[in-house]
Amino acid sequence: MLPIKSWRIIYADGSEFTSNDGVWAEAPPFGVQAVVYYHVQDGLKTIDAIGNDKSVYYYEADEGFGPYKLGLWMDKDGFYRVLDYAHKSDAP
Repeated sequence: MLPIKSWRIIYADGSEFTSNDGVWAEAPPFGVQAVVYYHVQDGLKTIDAIGNDKSVYYYEADEGFGPYKLGLWMDKDGFYRVLDYAHKSDAP
């Protein structure tokens, strides 16, 4: 993965936790829908999203991130809203 300058975790309830709010380990571990990594090169970002039919753990060991974050199943319309927000979001 490209070097990361900041990140954003988006939860099923619409809340979020960013690298401005604290370190990765302090972010709530449950209900994750998407994680957006903003890279050092301006304008580049990676979006990890769970989809609407599965749960997944997010972990980025290469950047010293941990512990795991657990996804949560949600309805398709809600998930698409989260994904749209992730795509439109700017780095914190």
